Amino acid sequence: MFYFIIYDIVFFLFLLLFFPYIWERIKSERDFPFDWKERFSIYSKEKKGSFKKRDGKNIWLHTVSVGEFLSITPLLGKLKKEKFNITVSLTTKTGRKVAENKIPDINYIFFPFDFYPIMKKAINEIKPDLIVLVETEIWVNLLRIAKSKEIPVIIINGRISPRSFSNYRKFRFLTKRLLPLLSFISMRTEEEAEKIIYLGAEKEKVKVCGSIKFDLAFSLSKTINPEEVREKYSIPKNKRIIVFGSIHPEEEKRVVEIIERILKEFSDIICVIVPRFLDRTEIFKVLKQENIKYERKSLLEKGRDFSVLVVDTYGELNNFYSICEFAFVGGSLNRWGGQNPIEPTAFKKPVIYGKDNWHFFYEWKKIKDGGGGIEVENFGQLYHEILKLLRNPELAKKMGKKAYQVLLQNTGATETNFSIIKEIIKFDRN
Repeated sequence: MFYFIIYDIVFFLFLLLFFPYIWERIKSERDFPFDWKERFSIYSKEKKGSFKKRDGKNIWLHTVSVGEFLSITPLLGKLKKEKFNITVSLTTKTGRKVAENKIPDINYIFFPFDFYPIMKKAINEIKPDLIVLVETEIWVNLLRIAKSKEIPVIIINGRISPRSFSNYRKFRFLTKRLLPLLSFISMRTEEEAEKIIYLGAEKEKVKVCGSIKFDLAFSLSKTINPEEVREKYSIPKNKRIIVFGSIHPEEEKRVVEIIERILKEFSDIICVIVPRFLDRTEIFKVLKQENIKYERKSLLEKGRDFSVLVVDTYGELNNFYSICEFAFVGGSLNRWGGQNPIEPTAFKKPVIYGKDNWHFFYEWKKIKDGGGGIEVENFGQLYHEILKLLRNPELAKKMGKKAYQVLLQNTGATETNFSIIKEIIKFDRN
């Protein structure tokens, strides 16, 4: 109890001292007209009505942002067919926007601040029969309050990167008290399962289920027609495409320098840049500084010729993965930990990925060891690997086929987690 009181005091002081910064992150904006009050568990009359139970039981799933939400879309489809009442919470405004556009007939909220009175009010309003945390989201008051109300809480697609594990170890005195409050924990790998048990999880509640992100990529590949994508953006069949996907602001300048060198050597190349954070990108400024002509996807006119395309809208990345020769996946050469490297493999495309890949080290190791990807240490090596694949298109095709085989061999985690959810909620209180 002492540790939990200290946690609440520290959390309250954090909110108080950093509220001007927090406000800038949570306030409503023209592009993100969502209700910031939800973060304090203050809900509109309409939202409160959406929490009310109908025929099925209430399931509250929490995802942080875009990647985590997209990874559970196949699972959400299965849950909807079972007539569960679903509430999905997200932390970021971008995640909320993408989620509402992707699956509009689900109830969405912002994740409430994990301060005891705020979290208690949220749980009382939502009245969940089961809470599902996607990946390793450990929230002190959510776990405490749910346990006191006999609401099972589970983790699915749990992951612990080496950096996260190092941080968690410093607070093992707290995790040893929190993790036993979970009803079930589904981890990606044996190594990560051992780590979470070391941190305090009960061994009999931990199971290795693989990564649900392989299932997401596989399902996406069945919904996108590459020929239609080329026609939609007026891209000739004699043009080869390189995608620089989910590029972070810190990577943008070096990526543009590489693009400039590529375009000087190859006349049949189109470079597609997809910034990870459209609200923070400086890609247009960088391209102008380098005097590189480009088109914005949002302003693209049909039939217009271009060599550089910046995708300045959400939800388009996989369209371009489907028609590329290969892709570099960003967030992996700026000490961030990497964005999702699986998606290109669903379209039989090889992946180039940076060394800073701890967020996806399990999935990336599968792809790399299976011959479907190349890991680079820096931007200089990235340029040379791009040249190698451009000069050896057959090599790129062979690697793409191997990448796809890795994908097929690692699907199935969604079905496993779905079965676990049904089994747990079956024994939930009536």
